[in-house]
Amino acid sequence: MIDPTARCPKWLIDRIRDSGGSISFYKYMDLVLNDPKNGFYSTGKLNIGKDGDFCTSPSLSNDFASLLAIQVVEWLLNLEKSGIDSDLYSLIEIGPGEGTLSRDLMVAISEIAPALTKKIEFILVELNAGMRRRQEKVVNNVEGINYRWSNIEDLILKPVTGVVIANEVLDAFPVERLVFSDNKVFRQGVSLTKTCDEYFLKFVDLKPTSEIIKFLKESNKLLKIEFPPKDICNRWVTEWHCDVPSWFGKLSKVLINGSLLVVDYAMESKRYYSAMRKDGTLISYKNQEANSNILADAGLCDLTAHLCIESTINYALNNGWNFMGETRQGQALLALGLSDFLYSLQNTSNNDLSVALSRRESLLRLVDPMGLGNFRWLAFQKNNNDDLILRNLFLEEPIR
Repeated sequence: MIDPTARCPKWLIDRIRDSGGSISFYKYMDLVLNDPKNGFYSTGKLNIGKDGDFCTSPSLSNDFASLLAIQVVEWLLNLEKSGIDSDLYSLIEIGPGEGTLSRDLMVAISEIAPALTKKIEFILVELNAGMRRRQEKVVNNVEGINYRWSNIEDLILKPVTGVVIANEVLDAFPVERLVFSDNKVFRQGVSLTKTCDEYFLKFVDLKPTSEIIKFLKESNKLLKIEFPPKDICNRWVTEWHCDVPSWFGKLSKVLINGSLLVVDYAMESKRYYSAMRKDGTLISYKNQEANSNILADAGLCDLTAHLCIESTINYALNNGWNFMGETRQGQALLALGLSDFLYSLQNTSNNDLSVALSRRESLLRLVDPMGLGNFRWLAFQKNNNDDLILRNLFLEEPIR
């Protein structure tokens, strides 16, 4: 049956035809998000915020950055106290979105540790020209701060010491989708079907690559679970973040000493690869609405897939990172002092009541266990200095 919402735009028809009539889902996701002329990210169609396609923690208010800055400052001071020699410590944000987190971190750090700002260089890593143009408009308004844009390849040539932040980045990496049917595994693909002179998208089963077969063999040992799980339905589908291992590998060459914080949708392997999760974790976002129809509105909506926590940690370990710990965002922000932020609102005057209530709502959304509060914070360390000890405030008991 043809899905009437999965009309294929002309530019994508050409891409699929040029590839022989079908492409892997990995290629499809990469095209609709990152195609230079038509992708949702690369063209700047993506709109983040309360009135956009979806909300991120930084888009709700600058309080997220203010709390995160407490941890970032601690890490940077730890680096300074360790005696590691560096002209400038680097604070790198991978995939800065609208640029609001980088801007708000710049402001928050200058308030928390003014002397530190002269020792920091902010580096924004953005692949898509459309998003970078929007980031420039936001970040360029901050004065007295060292900042620049770069890419990972250039940073590898001149590695740095500091802190790397990847907030809601890895969930948007293109993924391989695996289909288990009749005791066989297939690589999910996307092809065209034509009716009434219109082209529509449909899923097809492709032969698995050698890399997929290797991933399946390694996953049973790696995840310490049966994979695929018992009693799965016919045509059980899941995802593999095949680009995450190489991403950790590249970042390990970027950072000499310091920390990496990954904040993203993630869940344990037993939940991720549950027999009940028959359609995987992929979801589409547009105009604040989530949609499980991931072929609809190609190039006009966001696509995102959860991370498997154990897989992500192992990919990091295999690429020279030390794992420092993980927790949910709600617990992390409480540990960094969110309750103090809420308490301070009690002293708000009646004239500012509406502003205070709006801020309170945003703070509570950051820790809501049914929403952003369920994001996972995973911290990793790169250590080429035996004296370096990084304190993870966000993993400690909540500040009361």
